[in-house]
Amino acid sequence: MQLKHFFQLIRWKNLVLIALMQFLIKFYFFAPIESYNSLSYSSFCLLVFTTIIITASGYIINDLIDLKVDLINNPKRVIIQKHLSISNAKKVYFTFTFVGLICGVGLSLIIKKPFYSLSFITIILLLFIYSKFLKGKLLIGNLLVSLLLSSSILILLIFDFTPPENYLKWSSYHIIHKLIIFYAFCTFLLNLIREIIKDIEDVNGDYSQNLNTYPVLYGRERSKKLALIISIFTVFFFLFITFNQFTMNYVALLYFLILICLPLLYFCVKLYDSKTKLEYSYLSKILKIIILIGVLSIPLMSNYFINVI
Repeated sequence: MQLKHFFQLIRWKNLVLIALMQFLIKFYFFAPIESYNSLSYSSFCLLVFTTIIITASGYIINDLIDLKVDLINNPKRVIIQKHLSISNAKKVYFTFTFVGLICGVGLSLIIKKPFYSLSFITIILLLFIYSKFLKGKLLIGNLLVSLLLSSSILILLIFDFTPPENYLKWSSYHIIHKLIIFYAFCTFLLNLIREIIKDIEDVNGDYSQNLNTYPVLYGRERSKKLALIISIFTVFFFLFITFNQFTMNYVALLYFLILICLPLLYFCVKLYDSKTKLEYSYLSKILKIIILIGVLSIPLMSNYFINVI
């Protein structure tokens, strides 16, 4: 198997985005307030590596279980069986899962909180359960995979953000805490929309395998309306946050209005008119770009809120 096929299998672009998000949060939210940091930089890198390799294992097991569906929906993108045998793909999955688990347990022991290793065990199990049992279930799979993506942000609160002992510092702690929750929630919403769009795009293959996704049960049009409702809610949510928090910071105001709210509005308009598989694929790419733009706003948010602290 060529290296490019391996990187396609583990969705390297998604992994880079997750790692970028974690490092930006570390250096722009946590690092300025050193007294709250639990992890050294080496331990933090281990946390990022663990997150990435467990996520990669999730992509592999998903492709293994969904092989028949993918051969119908996206035959050109299928790696397993074409460029990598099923048996070797299973070996890579078990290797990645084992390494991720060992790293997660090791990190928990390093910081002397062994019960934290349960978070990695839970994520590994949920990734398998999602791929094996829940992906084709009505909205449950969409919600779970979106929540798991958000967990790559929330896990930083567990491992690397210690509540202060001095009650005078609780206000600054809560500001950072709310920022992390904000990014996790936005990631959840945008990925949930993208998961529904992907289900609409893949409805033919899902139907052939008797999967009970929302588009299979209720059709493309109703699924599009559901995605549109969540998208409009997301637009209003961003507008509310933007005008509530950044009226005195014009750089942040323009950033969120022009680079996030306007693309989301454009997405809603295109979604309303979309009918073909190619159009839904285009919408999925737009959401990826919006998520990337949101991640890149972290330094800007840090400059605004950390200075207040």
